[in-house]
Amino acid sequence: MERRRRRRLPIPRVAGGRRSTGLTAVVATLLALGSSLLAGCGNVTVLTVSHAGDTDGVTASTIRVGALGSFSGFAAPDFAPVETGAAVYFDQLNASGGVYGRKIVYSPIVDDGTSPSGNTAGAQRLVQSKVFAVVGVGTPFFTGSSILRSQAVPTFGIQENTNAQWSGPTMFGAGGSYIANSLPMPQVAYVAQQTHARTAAVLAYNVAQSSGGCVAVVNGLKRYHVRTPVIDFSIPYGAATLDADVTRMQQAGVDFVATCMDATGDIKLSQTLQQHGMGSVTQYWLDGYDSQILHNNAAALDGAYFLLQQTPFEVTRLDRGVYPGIDAFNAALRRFAPGTAPSGTALAGWVSADLFAEGLRAIGNDVTRTALVRAINKLTAFTADGAYPPVNWQIAHTAVNDLDCTTYVRAVGDHFVPVFTTPQSVYSCYDQTGAAHLSTQTVTTLPLQPGVPGR
Repeated sequence: MERRRRRRLPIPRVAGGRRSTGLTAVVATLLALGSSLLAGCGNVTVLTVSHAGDTDGVTASTIRVGALGSFSGFAAPDFAPVETGAAVYFDQLNASGGVYGRKIVYSPIVDDGTSPSGNTAGAQRLVQSKVFAVVGVGTPFFTGSSILRSQAVPTFGIQENTNAQWSGPTMFGAGGSYIANSLPMPQVAYVAQQTHARTAAVLAYNVAQSSGGCVAVVNGLKRYHVRTPVIDFSIPYGAATLDADVTRMQQAGVDFVATCMDATGDIKLSQTLQQHGMGSVTQYWLDGYDSQILHNNAAALDGAYFLLQQTPFEVTRLDRGVYPGIDAFNAALRRFAPGTAPSGTALAGWVSADLFAEGLRAIGNDVTRTALVRAINKLTAFTADGAYPPVNWQIAHTAVNDLDCTTYVRAVGDHFVPVFTTPQSVYSCYDQTGAAHLSTQTVTTLPLQPGVPGR
């Protein structure tokens, strides 16, 4: 199913990055769809398609690029903005003349309808349409990945699926194609220590995509000896009450709580804490960095810390010119999609398009898929001009960087404020393996490495 480009989209509630954090759009969508649709995933028939050529979609003046995602159905609010981000990037690129005289034709934009069979059929359609690449994948059911991979179609988008679906040298998830959940998360212990917290609680939903993401949180707290007497990974999605968990927190003297729930669950938790007289507890959320959510729930979000794996949008006002990728993204939204608020999902689409364009610039007039993939996989510190922390594409298909660089914001009133910054950068970097701190209980940040966005 092909759809017309949409310009005004709901603000998403997910964050991109190298490790899966919190209840991503995938989890919320799976829970909303129910088991009957999930059961159908195993019955999807992958049809045989003819192998596309190395120069499909390329003419002397244009390069045809497609998109594939859940642009209608339950998952649309979470995933559709990835196409908006890529579209405004290509609009801006074409307005400046394209790449070496070739402009990007962004078509077809294929909607899978939030359906596994729709995604498979969509991938087949894109191959048969002879697109040169697919830029702007955003779906909880990337069943068409095997088709695109088998036909060597360079593919770019949100990595919110399995590592297997994004495996291979032609698959480029925004921020890296490999997700690691089990490595200890030093960031959570860092915030606990910076806020002088002593006793923590960790909450997650009773689905693997939520509880699995919180394994890293628990491991990080334990690694740095933050006492964690309350751990609940059995919360049902849409739980009517969190009173029992908050009562346990009161009894244990909890002064810090980290969650891997979605923003709806986090808001309910915050309200419950306030009702129990625990409003001063430090809250660490992995979901909810969203201006509309903050506007509608300022009292619940106020004071909460958010871990991001992107440059915060607020730096455009605070540090103009220091992170030019974010400046350009915000400016392109205003010009080509007026009224669209910046979002993590739209930024992932922008970053995907920028990575594609970076590869095109590197290969010059030799526009083949083989040359494009080879050029991108030589990049060792791709940041989309300061929008993301560095991605080393020599390893990002199968592993994560040892150096994990992230940012934080805190909700203050009706806006987000970057915190734990330095004069050099909004980013803080950590040894992801924890090996550098085996002899200490204190989380320390590492010196910025070349390529980390900053001054």
